Amino acid sequence: MADLKLPGVGSGFPIQAFVDATVAGERAAKDQQLSRRADSIDVQLSAYGTIKSAMDEFNTALKKLTEDEAFQKRSATLNHEDFIAAKADSTAVAGSYSIQVIQLAQAHKLGSAAVEPDKSLGSGSMTLGVGGESFTVNIDINKSSLADVAAAINNAEDNTGVRATVITDDGGSRLVYFADKTGEDHQITVAASSNGDGEAGNSLTALGQTTEINAAQNAKVSIDGATVTSQSNQVKDAIAGVTLDLKAVNNAAGEKPNTTLTIGYDKEAVETNIKDFVASYNKVMSTLNKLTSYDVVNEKAGALNGDSTARSLQSNMRALLGESVAGAIGDLNSLNDLGVKTKRDGSIELDDSVLNKQLTDNFDQLGALFSSDDGVGSKLSNLIDGYIGNEGVITQKNDALNKQMTRVEQDADKFELYMSGFETRVYKQFSAMDMAVAQMNQQLNSVMAAFSNMPTMGMNQ
Repeated sequence: MADLKLPGVGSGFPIQAFVDATVAGERAAKDQQLSRRADSIDVQLSAYGTIKSAMDEFNTALKKLTEDEAFQKRSATLNHEDFIAAKADSTAVAGSYSIQVIQLAQAHKLGSAAVEPDKSLGSGSMTLGVGGESFTVNIDINKSSLADVAAAINNAEDNTGVRATVITDDGGSRLVYFADKTGEDHQITVAASSNGDGEAGNSLTALGQTTEINAAQNAKVSIDGATVTSQSNQVKDAIAGVTLDLKAVNNAAGEKPNTTLTIGYDKEAVETNIKDFVASYNKVMSTLNKLTSYDVVNEKAGALNGDSTARSLQSNMRALLGESVAGAIGDLNSLNDLGVKTKRDGSIELDDSVLNKQLTDNFDQLGALFSSDDGVGSKLSNLIDGYIGNEGVITQKNDALNKQMTRVEQDADKFELYMSGFETRVYKQFSAMDMAVAQMNQQLNSVMAAFSNMPTMGMNQ
């Protein structure tokens, strides 16, 4: 085999060990150089990736304070939650409303005459209507049991909003029809036409003989004494910007008092978003401090110690946080006025008492501080984009480092090819040496043999 490598035949030297040692000596310096380059790039990529992750989280928190409705959200508070649920959008006007649920909306429901469930009802058609629209279902004699008819109704492509199900009670089995939607505008009509070929006297006509189970009914609710009627139990914009979901009737005074709905600014959500902003800002600063630090005691530098990009990001974020906002309203001109204080390590802390006072007294001014064109949020968003956006400084550094890593990998591949050739050459050289030593040994042995066979000189015969 061409790749078979044997120890020295002629010399007895451990040729493979010599080759391995020579190759290892040749490889060591270059391997160390490539490893140092790769490790250095990996450390930087990891460090910048950590910064980007922290800034992405910060950007998410920041967006909650810069979106259009960040400070326009409304809270809807109820003194009783058994009767209604309420949601308010940004158009709702702050105020208090007395609400009484007089009547819940319900869907129209009809029941047919009783029939035998397993018997064929015969062929014919069913015409069902709801809300002034109707559709017709043709029934085949081979699929005319009670369950078959219900399935035909429910699966009709032009069904206008009527469902059917089989109900079996002590009086027998029947079809129950119910409207998809509640309210008086969705009353059901049912008509059946039979060809008279049902089994044992059963007929489709029984399915058209209906009695009312539930009347179609609108919801009625009183808001500050004014009655509002709705086709469904969801009442929209009876109070501008407010959606009411009616759950139960509370029209009995004393036992079931009226529900008081209070619409106000959603200060709790804003407070949570501001605290999330502070926490995520501090995470960015903590990350930057750790990566750019130098441990004097252990004489160990952070991965980005002395890195100008990381230092500039720290500096720029601190500067923006302390700036006054042009066009700010009233008593809120900077984050400092909101209770945000900068600490010596660059992190920030929030004075809850100051924040709560501003939320109470100047809630309508907060939007300008964060989300106006010159607000803190807008400036920080631009700063973040300048570092981790598509054309950001850190994004470009990552691209450059990835290209460097690609070159290191290419250099490593080339070096492996070189080392493969080098090992082959070294092995050939040691093999040639082994052959030369073998030839010299042969020659020496021949000479020694010749000397041993020569006649002895100066001895008596």
